[in-house]
Amino acid sequence: MWRLMFAICCIFVLNQMGLVDSDTLMIPIFRQKSPREAALNSKDMHKLGIHLDWLRKHHHHNSTGNDSIALFRFLDMEFYGKVLIGQKGQAFNMLFDTAWQTSWVISNDCSWTTIGCWFHNKYDHTGSSTYVANGTKFISPEGSYNLTGYYSNDTFSIAHSRVNGQMFVEMTSVPYTYIFSKADGVMGLGIKTGKIDPFFYNMLRNGTIKQPLFSVYLSRDRQSQRGGNILLGFIDKKHIHRVPVPNSNKTIPDTITYLPVEGGSGYWQFHMDRIVLDMPSQNKSFPFCLHGCSTIADTTNNIILGPQQDINAIHTLIKAKPLLFGRSRVPCDTINKLPPIDFVLAGKNFTLKGPQYIQKMSYGSVTLCLSSFVSSSVPTEQNIWILGGAFLSQFYSIYDIGNNRIGFVRAASV
Repeated sequence: MWRLMFAICCIFVLNQMGLVDSDTLMIPIFRQKSPREAALNSKDMHKLGIHLDWLRKHHHHNSTGNDSIALFRFLDMEFYGKVLIGQKGQAFNMLFDTAWQTSWVISNDCSWTTIGCWFHNKYDHTGSSTYVANGTKFISPEGSYNLTGYYSNDTFSIAHSRVNGQMFVEMTSVPYTYIFSKADGVMGLGIKTGKIDPFFYNMLRNGTIKQPLFSVYLSRDRQSQRGGNILLGFIDKKHIHRVPVPNSNKTIPDTITYLPVEGGSGYWQFHMDRIVLDMPSQNKSFPFCLHGCSTIADTTNNIILGPQQDINAIHTLIKAKPLLFGRSRVPCDTINKLPPIDFVLAGKNFTLKGPQYIQKMSYGSVTLCLSSFVSSSVPTEQNIWILGGAFLSQFYSIYDIGNNRIGFVRAASV
């Protein structure tokens, strides 16, 4: 409810500033730093058809060698899943982040003076009989982002699986912007580079998951709270677009394009050949990332982050105007006329059309249309692109730890 009240206040301010029409309304979308950059409740579950008592009783009954985590969508801004921590199963909304290794949750030790901790579920290790103290301090590499805490160890219950002895961070200080987030913490799905096992590696080691890969399907239905699934240990062919077999009535799954992962960063980082914005009406194409660039898949939010100069140029071409919080808007009646944008991976075009890279945010009868492209002002990121949900909802992604590669394929409409 408090988020709705905040939205209404923002609507009033934007209306007074002339940024929305007098007869329209909008849900504001904030540019929340991802966990990579920044370290860089039970009622909700019942509404979504998940009974908390059932989950607590059955969460560890997994004997299949794979598992599936349901994701939920919050204001088309972020994707989160449900996790229980500790013996009594304290429930949390968690981002499953392919651009972050460390798992963490807001701690009960976070001071009431830290605004970012307000309105979140907080982990209380005194209420868990499986808690094991560690106490090693955690400070984000970019300390100015104010992510600090300490390491602890406890049992995690994820979907139908139980992960014993998972090392994670109890975060005692987070940026104030986390007040806008639905998530209480992060489950790191990045690539292991240190001594601490990300939770998926822990699941592989204890035999809960058999195959060293996971895949991510993000739903394209922006009106639904269901955001998709993280599939641990397998690729689900029902999420892959099917193509017709020549001279036949049959169809087969489309081919997955795999790219090698660039080592050492801990991210699912790969090489992108280039980006091309086509303007058929002008018979012109505008290239970006012209000589290739490093790219990261980010499953936590819906944006596509890129170098400031390139994003500004793209916004000029699609006639997007700056709004607030680093976001830009386009007139909603132009979405279907916007040019396609090709992301070229391993020589193959992965194309987004206007309706796919524009977030159409509605509240009641009113709408605002936001570009999913957001610029990074960080000097070290001016040759890096980060592909979030706007891209990943169109292309089913596979994270193959065993072969050190990442795969993309057109997603099925399911």
